[in-house]
Amino acid sequence: MSDAPPFDLQAIPALDHHCHNWRRLDAPFERDQYRLLFTEAADPRVAPDIATSVYYRWVIRELARVFECPNREDEVLAARAELGHEAVAQRLMSESNLNGAIIDFGFAGRGSDLYSVEEMSEPLGGVPTWGALRLETVLEELVIEHDTADAVEEAYLARLDAAALRAEGIVCLKSIIAYRTGLDLNPTSRAESYSSFTALKQTAKDQGRVRIADKTFLDYFIGLALSWASGERFPVQFHTGFGDPTVDLKTGNPIALRPVLEHPAYRDVPIVLLHAGWPYVRESSYLANVYPNVYTDSGLAIPFAASEYATIWQQLLSLAPTSKILWSSDGFVLPEHCWFAARHGRAALATALGDLVELGAIGADDVPVIATDILHGNAERLYAIEGSTT
Repeated sequence: MSDAPPFDLQAIPALDHHCHNWRRLDAPFERDQYRLLFTEAADPRVAPDIATSVYYRWVIRELARVFECPNREDEVLAARAELGHEAVAQRLMSESNLNGAIIDFGFAGRGSDLYSVEEMSEPLGGVPTWGALRLETVLEELVIEHDTADAVEEAYLARLDAAALRAEGIVCLKSIIAYRTGLDLNPTSRAESYSSFTALKQTAKDQGRVRIADKTFLDYFIGLALSWASGERFPVQFHTGFGDPTVDLKTGNPIALRPVLEHPAYRDVPIVLLHAGWPYVRESSYLANVYPNVYTDSGLAIPFAASEYATIWQQLLSLAPTSKILWSSDGFVLPEHCWFAARHGRAALATALGDLVELGAIGADDVPVIATDILHGNAERLYAIEGSTT
């Protein structure tokens, strides 16, 4: 609908409830290095084509506005280099209007030398930051550290202590099982799970590291965490939908989580479906509608699915209660993703809500209430945290 009221949501603070540590950067980006930060692809040969993607073109156009330079990639990268990484972050975050962020600090796939959760506060604009504990990373560290599966389980359960986690500033758990074996978790016995330990331990000894992709092992240990989280009402985030090429989209569909959502032992764990489940956005909205403990969000889909921002919001709003939709960026490495998701995510949300006003489904006075909940209120309640209004 083209004549929707021109709502402006940029003044409403946003809490980025799922993003990642940025890298400490010294040297300016080379062209292809920069391009590859705007794709989930693993093959660097995609760099020339990424430069023609809508998201990348749009970022360059918007950076040219911020840097007050010509709208050309070479000019933008030169201006970015001249400003330096810290000044770029300051400019972009001043437009982002964040009031907090929850950092998944277990991801190092885009490089090492990352800011800590606490250190991320300053580059994000001085906002409060909290942590999300990645379960697969915990398990991999424990397999390296311990010599028996019993010892791994004991240490794993000891790590799941709500008071201790809160004291560390950790407000939720996070699983990337969709990347490893899929979201279709099955009931698994301790004996079945433990039978996988010998091979995992041998890999850890041989390589000094281990990437766990054994279904029986992960299903059992993620199940343990879900049982614990249900008793504690401690939120658990799940990667759903698209990501890098290791994700099988068939088993990354959030609908695959239905056995978990129907399991009586997990009925009280708050489950957050990240990335809107894109391209399964409607499925994500449906699950948030029919299960009282399910929430969904917009991150990664906004900003990466650049031509669909308003559509993503429309599909999330189709069934999901507005009290169960959250905003995030899934930003990583550099500030551009968080900034772009904040500014253009708000603009697209204004469009989607404006369309509903024109339709007569909601009133104009509902728009700021709904937007405030989605942008920060729902996350503050879900994770029992408070942002700082800026």
